[in-house]
Amino acid sequence: MDDAPGATPPQGGLTGVPATLLTPLHARAHAAELVPGTTFRDPLAADLLARTSHRAGQILTDRGNAAGSIHRATTIDALVVDFAARHPDGVILSAGIGLDTRTQRLDDRTPGTLTWLGADLPEVIRLRRELLPEDPVRLYDVSVTEPGWTALLTDETAGRPVLVLAEGVLMYFDMDELRTFLSSCRTAFGPGTELVGDYFHPRLALSDRHPIVRATGARFRSGAANGRRLAALTPGWRLVAEHQVMERISPAHRAAGALFRAVTLGSRPYAIAHLRAVRESDA
Repeated sequence: MDDAPGATPPQGGLTGVPATLLTPLHARAHAAELVPGTTFRDPLAADLLARTSHRAGQILTDRGNAAGSIHRATTIDALVVDFAARHPDGVILSAGIGLDTRTQRLDDRTPGTLTWLGADLPEVIRLRRELLPEDPVRLYDVSVTEPGWTALLTDETAGRPVLVLAEGVLMYFDMDELRTFLSSCRTAFGPGTELVGDYFHPRLALSDRHPIVRATGARFRSGAANGRRLAALTPGWRLVAEHQVMERISPAHRAAGALFRAVTLGSRPYAIAHLRAVRESDA
């Protein structure tokens, strides 16, 4: 369910696309087959996937992992649409944007007054520009774990509501990088800023058992017991809601999730957290 920013597992095809970027792209392109009955569609993902000239075996096609990518994308899409309805003049910032196609996918569900921004490592941004030469997203080639990375975006975000998306990203940060990222977003964009990101429980994140870790070597480096613990990593964040993902994949995944919650006294193995920045005195 993850697409590590800047990961460099096996290369291939015309553009040398990392497997961690291809895997969620493949899932979105084949959503109808992976999740029967879903209304999720991403035609651009299929087009991009074809343009990568990827090799067979370069993509992790594990059905559970791929279906999880669809459920994750569907949930985050809904949160973006909700934010856009509340803040039609807002900014959507995708941190670790990779080959995300949300801007195009939600074009008919969000107002044209939104500003879409994307940040990722220079090699990923170069790849994105190669594959999406008419990309409507304003791109920044910067590491989102470096202090001060948000300074490049202040002209776009000053005085405007901001929603930060960290999709398939947070688990690849170590704890210091995760704290830096959360603190940077809170400091730069201020109270009222919203952040949506998925995370694994530490027992899973640090076990190296996830299929994408075994397939690509792009290791997870941090986790959180729940959304409140994630929000508490740096001052000024509060949990708005937590959304299940894994439990939606299949009855077996639901049962595994229930067992995990029983063992960990209520924690989910994997979830999406929706946070809001508040004044530190209110946190």
